[in-house]
Amino acid sequence: MTRATTTVSTVVIFVLAINLRPAVTSLGAALPDISVADDLVAAVLVALPLWAIGLGGWATPWLCGRVGTHRTVTVALVGLVLSLAGRVLGGSAHLLVGTTLACLSIAVLGTMLPLLANGSAAFTLGLGLGSTAGALITPTAVMSSSWQVGLGVWAIAALLAQLVWQRTRVELIAPPAVSASAPASALTIHFGLISTVTFLVMGWLPGILRDAGVPPTTAGACLALSMAMGLPMMWLVPGWTRRWRNQTLLVITLAVPNVIGVTGLLVAPAAAPWVWAAATGTGMGSLAFVLTTISLRSRESSLSLSAMVQGVGYLIAGFGVLACGWLHTYTGSWQTPLLLVLAILLGQVGSGHLAVTRRTPATPATPVSLPLAIRQGDTPEVGV
Repeated sequence: MTRATTTVSTVVIFVLAINLRPAVTSLGAALPDISVADDLVAAVLVALPLWAIGLGGWATPWLCGRVGTHRTVTVALVGLVLSLAGRVLGGSAHLLVGTTLACLSIAVLGTMLPLLANGSAAFTLGLGLGSTAGALITPTAVMSSSWQVGLGVWAIAALLAQLVWQRTRVELIAPPAVSASAPASALTIHFGLISTVTFLVMGWLPGILRDAGVPPTTAGACLALSMAMGLPMMWLVPGWTRRWRNQTLLVITLAVPNVIGVTGLLVAPAAAPWVWAAATGTGMGSLAFVLTTISLRSRESSLSLSAMVQGVGYLIAGFGVLACGWLHTYTGSWQTPLLLVLAILLGQVGSGHLAVTRRTPATPATPVSLPLAIRQGDTPEVGV
């Protein structure tokens, strides 16, 4: 395998992964300024992406089996471009429907990427960079123009990814489906609880800080800092996941920063908002851990493992996020929702321990073949 082949393959994975989070983090960054989103719509908007991503993940193996890998990713990217552009063209109905369609597209893309990435850090690093960009760029666009521009600009990133993808030819030969097992179920719950905390941070952090008296610009910058702190973790954690012998210790280590950040937001949110934001961002290393684990195990099992873990996991997270939003609306404060988040973090550690205690058994299968061809040149292998 040549160095040029590896570079091309890594770039493709990286560009696709960048588009997995801006649709959500841009929404969280702009949510306090979206005129068509009242309290109820805002609560639904934070939970909605998780349900849509969960349902979309279940449909991915079916779609891939009928139209192939390349067309499946193409459909996802085209859907993402159209939905991101369309959700800013009207009122709350357009926003809700567009966000749903965008997240369905993200679900398909996100379910395919672990298999295409083969554990590459380009996957998690691109995801982290997309999260950071969505949080960092959107507030600036909102202040200089409007919330419509702040959200709609991310359709351009999806369009660029589609142009890159159209220059490739990738077909995945998936091995047989993996059967359900206790570690696979624990991994699903672990993913769901991690996603609950991650999406709560992306959706509610600016609101929590603003309600505590932090200026809007500072609150938006704290969200950007949180996403930025996740970047080095997205790069480092995949390697740690392969090398650490005590995986339970790694699960605990990655959960500790989130415990610190959430506790700070609960006790004194305005006292050190930058510290709490940095801690919650560092805690996103847990997401890199579980995504890398899915990717590595999917090489032994199939697309169905990725679909099950992400599909059910995101549905679990959707209910967790909605519960926290409902508690905030009902109590008028963030204390009770944040206490619930601390309980979720405890469950995250427990489920993570169960998920890594025994490897998910896989049906013996033919190794995955990932040929990648550039239309203008020869047909190289994918290497990431």
